[in-house]
Amino acid sequence: MHVPEEIRAEAAALIDHHALGLWKPNDADRRAAVALFRFLETGLPLTGEQIRSVLAHTEPAAAMTERLLNLLRGTAGLLDDAPVAEGPAGRDAVDHVCLLLDALALSRRSDR
Repeated sequence: MHVPEEIRAEAAALIDHHALGLWKPNDADRRAAVALFRFLETGLPLTGEQIRSVLAHTEPAAAMTERLLNLLRGTAGLLDDAPVAEGPAGRDAVDHVCLLLDALALSRRSDR
């Protein structure tokens, strides 16, 4: 999944599922989102390398929700393709992923 429209649609679906309470991110999801959110707080654009680094250095990626893991991997691939990532559809897709990361990073644990 490196197609911007697919990434945008999946990010939007996960945002909706999270907002409606249909998807409760687990701790691994949240930790990955917080780590990526810290990159976003610098004001610099997110990169594919940052996403891969977070996936490699947080707890095993296998503990993450499969849809989120696939979305992040796809987003990393999209960001590696600069001409596509910098186009309107690419920017929109990455913006939606960033909105999802914001929501997850700021969410409370599901056991509280």
